[in-house]
Amino acid sequence: MHSDELGVELRCTARGRLKKERVSVLTGDRVELDEVDLVRAAAVITARLERQNLLSRPPLANVDQVVIVQAVHQPEWNPLLCDRYLVHFQLELPSAAPLLCLNKCDLAAGEDLEALQKIYAPLGYKMLIVSAKTGQGIDELVRHLTGKVSVLAGPSGVGKSSLINDLDPGLDLKVGVMDNDFGVGRHTTTYSELYRIRLGDDCSVRSSWVADTPGFSLAELKHPEPADLAWQFPEIVELAGLCKFSNCLHVVEQGCNVLANLERLPGTRYRSYATLVAEAQNEMRLRKETSQKVEAAVKAVGGKEGRAKIVPRLSERYRAASRRSERQNLAELDLDSEEIIENDDVDLAGGEDDEPLD
Repeated sequence: MHSDELGVELRCTARGRLKKERVSVLTGDRVELDEVDLVRAAAVITARLERQNLLSRPPLANVDQVVIVQAVHQPEWNPLLCDRYLVHFQLELPSAAPLLCLNKCDLAAGEDLEALQKIYAPLGYKMLIVSAKTGQGIDELVRHLTGKVSVLAGPSGVGKSSLINDLDPGLDLKVGVMDNDFGVGRHTTTYSELYRIRLGDDCSVRSSWVADTPGFSLAELKHPEPADLAWQFPEIVELAGLCKFSNCLHVVEQGCNVLANLERLPGTRYRSYATLVAEAQNEMRLRKETSQKVEAAVKAVGGKEGRAKIVPRLSERYRAASRRSERQNLAELDLDSEEIIENDDVDLAGGEDDEPLD
């Protein structure tokens, strides 16, 4: 953990009280230190300061911007995967639009890059065309990273660690080699780490922080509600205002203005949208099917099939018995009384085997 004031790196441990209070400390958190020992380069974390924001995946705090790194080739650029990352980080960090960084441009033809720019640039996404191998576009990347806390996120093998090595060769981060026939990257980075990088020759420029993160699977991306997905696609938002229904999902509804103007939308983008809507619907259905267990302290009242409300139960000590329970208890008492009377009658009358009284 670095300290801007001291300019040193300290190995810190959290005070036991924080663990008891369940205060988590993540990469990017700003903390208060005590028992600072510069000789042993150690300190104790006594408090975590308030967070400006928090990314759930990758787990990082106090981030200014996310740079989504994708490769044009090796691994092959995937439009659905790219749109998944865009939607995920737009939901995770709504205060700042993600930057789209296309790495390994030295392996791509000019028309391939132009085709990608025609898709995303008109939608308002800032695109950076770079190559960690040749250094192309690195200066523009530096300009966007200077003075900010940035996160490089993307699938494995796209060159995130290589780009950070270009920014600060002294870090010498471990990088992988694409040595398989399928163009699938290997997990070289296994955990998120924040690096302090001095960009540019101007000493007055505030320090820049760049986080290198491991690639994560599609199952770990955030699934929004189906109705909220359209708001993550600017081109669909533009056409959705004239839809027949206010809650239109723009997939199969008749009278949908989006479906009537599909030729105005990039084909890959709408296919990504339709796929994400279907996945969000399946996720919502799965949550409903697997969340039927109700705690003993609550009960459902007011209807069935999703219309019921969950309300807390009163303690057994204060809860009155229901009328049905009272009727059942009375019926059981009546039955017990009848059995007692019948048994008493038999004993008084005597049986056939009873001996005569003298």
